[in-house]
Amino acid sequence: MLEALLESPLKEKILLFLLANDGSYLSEIARNFDVNPNAVQYQLKKLERGGVLYSQLRGKVRLYGLNPRYPFRRELEALLRKAFDFLSEAEKDRFYIRRRRPRRQGKPL
Repeated sequence: MLEALLESPLKEKILLFLLANDGSYLSEIARNFDVNPNAVQYQLKKLERGGVLYSQLRGKVRLYGLNPRYPFRRELEALLRKAFDFLSEAEKDRFYIRRRRPRRQGKPL
């Protein structure tokens, strides 16, 4: 939906994922969208160089999130939230909502 504006459908997915999950790490994003980690890393580095994202090491893992000091953060978040609202519920559940605990036994899928 925003790929014309953001240059890449993968960049859109990354930004929406980081917005929905309040930060994440490279391999989780790549595994979630079933894409090459190198492609995700390229987009993350590009966004970090532009000041849109920040990264920090937590142990051996580099976590990425939306930069709170980015001058257009509120506007970017509003745009991403609007794009997120247009996604189908199935797509939100499949790609953007991180499962926090195991599914109850016997609960239907």
